[in-house]
Amino acid sequence: MGAKIINKIGLTWVAMGVLFSCSLSAQSTVSTPIVGFQKIAVPSGLSTAAFPMLNSDILKTSASSIAGSVLTLSGQSNVGSLLTSGAPYYIEIYSGNLKGDRFDVDTAATITSANGTVTLASSSANNTYPVASIGANLDNATIALRQHVTLDQIRASASPALVGNNIAGSADQVQIYNPTTKSFTTYFLRGDGTNWRLSGATTNGFNNVIIPPGTGVFIQKRGSSTELTTAGAVRQNDFARPYQTGLQMLASPYPMNFTAAGFGGSSSSGWTGNNIAGSADQIQIYNPGTKSFTTYFLRGDGVNWRRSGATTNEPSSFEMINSANGFFVLRRAANSNNILVNPIPN
Repeated sequence: MGAKIINKIGLTWVAMGVLFSCSLSAQSTVSTPIVGFQKIAVPSGLSTAAFPMLNSDILKTSASSIAGSVLTLSGQSNVGSLLTSGAPYYIEIYSGNLKGDRFDVDTAATITSANGTVTLASSSANNTYPVASIGANLDNATIALRQHVTLDQIRASASPALVGNNIAGSADQVQIYNPTTKSFTTYFLRGDGTNWRLSGATTNGFNNVIIPPGTGVFIQKRGSSTELTTAGAVRQNDFARPYQTGLQMLASPYPMNFTAAGFGGSSSSGWTGNNIAGSADQIQIYNPGTKSFTTYFLRGDGVNWRRSGATTNEPSSFEMINSANGFFVLRRAANSNNILVNPIPN
């Protein structure tokens, strides 16, 4: 693996106290974990959403060693007893050479082990670093174990409730983009208002489909609008943000807005600039009002961004990325080692 590319985020964190709303703007130096909530307006029709709030840590400790895909955790006797069968979990690295990387957990294997270890899902596409390459990079790192955000959690956060229907075209949907197949996977809420089903499938069982950290989704809302209230912790850690070549749907990993530069969008951080939009890296923002995308591209100077079709650059202060919404990034080249440095004072 190559060296990590570090993007220092030039933004000021705005929060105050232990409990906060993401719309507040009072400054504070934070020395304890931050918890809070974010409200996401979901209009009727198609729109995007993002879920930067973290589910509570199930545990936070050091990983003393790794053998294959099995991590031994300090001070633990039965990690599996902390997990719920069938629920999805991941670990996030908080120190050492892999700080900011994340690995999905093999829940069934961890429960079966019933000891002080956690088994990683080595083939998961959500892993930000190859499990087989962890080795000495573990370096007794501090890790957090937590549950993924899921479709069921999205459903439970909605008020008024989401619309369920046994016909996919009449139900509320969550659409997740797959950058490998270049297509969307669509899930719809069944008529019972509780279960999710994959469009085209004949059985339920998709409530625990995950929304990976830093990933946005599309929501197709039938009928009237709703609001999603997601509560949890705020990430106070670096964030591994690998890029694939081509289109990928992302989201802010922190409950704060970003300028393109704040998100690492410059040639010094490995982005491709060009004065021709079709040859440059792009950020594409969906507008539910016009049902279209606004495309911004990195100019040939590797610093400035311009809206496609415009004749002037965007101001450097323009917060292109909203923490409540997903967005597309189109990359001309992959970067598996990109890191966003934690912008929140500890």
